[in-house]
Amino acid sequence: MDIKVKKLYLIEQLAKVEDVKIIQQIKDLLSSQKEPIVGYKPDGGTITRSELVAGAKESNKASKDGKMINLEDLEKESEKW
Repeated sequence: MDIKVKKLYLIEQLAKVEDVKIIQQIKDLLSSQKEPIVGYKPDGGTITRSELVAGAKESNKASKDGKMINLEDLEKESEKW
């Protein structure tokens, strides 16, 4: 069972829960994660805050080091493909 199927199953089960105490326990469990989840990868994997910040820093460094291409140049280059 892949992660997307598991998530959908949990959503379906959670939608059926009527006990406020159980909802609060689930909320507390999710809030207690060491690293907050700020997004998801195309494969359904999570992206944590520190991963997002690290990626942004890496992109900024690549930009400063001249390892990036601007949109106009990319469009010109892609015409040759």
